[in-house]
Amino acid sequence: MNATLLRCSIIAALGGLLFGFDTAVISGTTEQLREVFGLEGVGLGFTVASALIGTILGALFAGHPADRIGRRSTLVWIAILYFVSAVGSALAWDWISFLVFRWLGGLGVGA
Repeated sequence: MNATLLRCSIIAALGGLLFGFDTAVISGTTEQLREVFGLEGVGLGFTVASALIGTILGALFAGHPADRIGRRSTLVWIAILYFVSAVGSALAWDWISFLVFRWLGGLGVGA
């Protein structure tokens, strides 16, 4: 089997795994999100969907940096972005910061 093909497949699978894990985790926290941020209805739905919005945008626009700085460098920046998102989501000081960090994580997963 071609080693490059295997590596690419593993990287793509990890992206799907991360997004699936994020979806499962956020689904289990909706009651806490309601309590902590006082969310209901649309606000709660938008909070859950914010990563998906980032994923769509990340998938749409990831090709440009890959063309400019290379795929490997882009993957490094995506990993940094995802790390910042994870730490920021854990330490979010208000609802808007939580949304921004979830959106950034979505960008990283989508890219």
